[in-house]
Amino acid sequence: MNKLNTSWLLVALVALGATAEAVDLPEYLHVCHREDPKLTECMKESIETLRPYLARGIPELDIPSIDPIHLGDLIVAESVPGQGVSISAKDIKAYGPSNFKLKKLNVIEYGKIYSFELELPHLYVEGRYVVDGRILLLPVKGSGKFTGNFTQGIGSVRIKGDRKRINGKDHLSLNKLDIKIRVSDGRLKLENLFGGEIINETINQNFNLLSTELIPLIEKALQRIFKRTGNKILERFPEEVLFP
Repeated sequence: MNKLNTSWLLVALVALGATAEAVDLPEYLHVCHREDPKLTECMKESIETLRPYLARGIPELDIPSIDPIHLGDLIVAESVPGQGVSISAKDIKAYGPSNFKLKKLNVIEYGKIYSFELELPHLYVEGRYVVDGRILLLPVKGSGKFTGNFTQGIGSVRIKGDRKRINGKDHLSLNKLDIKIRVSDGRLKLENLFGGEIINETINQNFNLLSTELIPLIEKALQRIFKRTGNKILERFPEEVLFP
């Protein structure tokens, strides 16, 4: 649910990979040289150039579309038996991440450490759920389709790369990728829920309680997805090409 804000993580790849030699890489990967006095601005422009490609995916680089982004399955288990709520969500998709707005980008160490902040104005999420437990003493039980609308999501990302040798050449690899997500507002609708609209309304009135449990799980899912995808790209091109 609301964490999906983070689909923008593919932009992490761009932050690392957008500094490529045009002669050796596809035209949508623009070069940003280490000595460029406006390096940050150059990288922001490179990300904007990549936006439509990220939206539909880049098959030749094995990058799937980020619209929608597939988060797979998430499970939230109750912390104390008999209390709280147990939720599993499957086949989660988020629509709207390609409309991200890059708010901040810091080059901490060229080619190795970057941090940036992304805003997602609106996300629509869908999937299937199973829930059983209590929210504010009310029984919550059901299974079926869920949908969600979330606005003004903020994702803070920090990536760190290390060097490794592949076929005799130096390549960078994503060693660490941290994501933190905040959501300003959101609403969920769970179909086929015992108690119907009354329970749905109770869940939405206590949205922050639910999101506190779910957000860390979605952050971990996104970190796993984008670290794997980022390394697929970095393994294709030597450091001397990506970071001239």
